[in-house]
Amino acid sequence: MNEKTPQTNGTAANGYDGKKTMPPPALRRMAPLILSGYAFNTVLYLLVKALLPTNMSPAPEYCPNDEPDCDRRDLLAFQAVSFVNLSYLGLLGCYSFFLTGSAADALPRTPRGRYFGNTPISGRVPLPEADHVNAVIVIFQGWDFVTSFFFEEHCTMIMMTHHLLAFFCGFFCLWYEVNPYYAVYIGGVCEFSSIFLAVAQTFQYYPPSYLVSATSSSLTSTLLAIESFCQGMFVLTFFLFRIVGWARMSYMFFSDTSYIIKHDLLRRLRPGSGWFLWYLVIISGLLGALQVYWIGGIFNKLLELSNA
Repeated sequence: MNEKTPQTNGTAANGYDGKKTMPPPALRRMAPLILSGYAFNTVLYLLVKALLPTNMSPAPEYCPNDEPDCDRRDLLAFQAVSFVNLSYLGLLGCYSFFLTGSAADALPRTPRGRYFGNTPISGRVPLPEADHVNAVIVIFQGWDFVTSFFFEEHCTMIMMTHHLLAFFCGFFCLWYEVNPYYAVYIGGVCEFSSIFLAVAQTFQYYPPSYLVSATSSSLTSTLLAIESFCQGMFVLTFFLFRIVGWARMSYMFFSDTSYIIKHDLLRRLRPGSGWFLWYLVIISGLLGALQVYWIGGIFNKLLELSNA
C-alpha cells in the first residue's frame, strides 16, 4: 500500500520548493541562537564562579593535595551551566511530546513525516521545538566538549566521545533538516533524567555536610532529602525514558528507516544525506546498548546499598 502524505504539506514535505532546490537548512535559521548560546553558557559559567563564596569546601577527592585553599568553584559553575542546558532540553522535550502532543500532531504520522516533515511551509516550521532541541544540543555538547578539557573529572574518553557523537547528531539534523520527531524524544525527553543527575552530581562534588555548618542540622537534612529525591528520580526517569521509551522509539525509527530506504526517499528528498541516516541508526543502537549497561550498573549499586 502506498503511503499518503497529507495535502497540507504540499511540496514542502518533500524537501523541495518546486524548483528542485533544497530549502535553506535549519542550521542557518538556528545560527543566531547557537552563537548566542555559546556566549550565554560562557558568561553564566564565569558569573556563577565569580559569585560563589571562596570558602566553599568540596569533597577531598576533588582537590589536589598541594592546594590547601582549594574550593573548586569551577566544578559548581560547570554544573550550573549543565543544569540550565539540560533543563531546557528535558522540559521542552516533555512539553512537546507529552503535554501539547505537538511532536506527533505537527508532523504527518508517517515515516516520511517523522523524518522529512519539518521543512517550512509558507515560512512556518511545523515543529519548531525540533529545531530548538537540535540547536541546544549543538550548543551544550559543543561547549561541554571544549570546556571538559579543563576538567579532569569530565575529560574521559567515553564522555568526550559522547559529546562529539551527540554534537554531530544535532548539527546534521539541522544541516539536512531531518529527523524532527525522534530528535524531540532522544535529544529532549531523554535529557529530562539528566536534570536530576546534574543536581545529584553537584552533591557528589559538594556533599551537604560540606556546604553548611555543623550547627545547621535542619538545612543539612533538607539538602540530604533533595539529594536522595534527585537520585531516585534519576533512576526512575532513566529507566522510563532511556530504557523503555528508547526501545520503543528505536523500533519505530528502525521501521521508518526500512521504509525510507525501500522507497528511495533519501535520493528524492535529501540527496547526499544517506550516510547520516545510517549514522543515526548506528548511534541509536550503540547508545541504547550503553544505556542498558548503565542501568545494570545503577541497579547493582542499588543492590549494594540495600544490602549494606
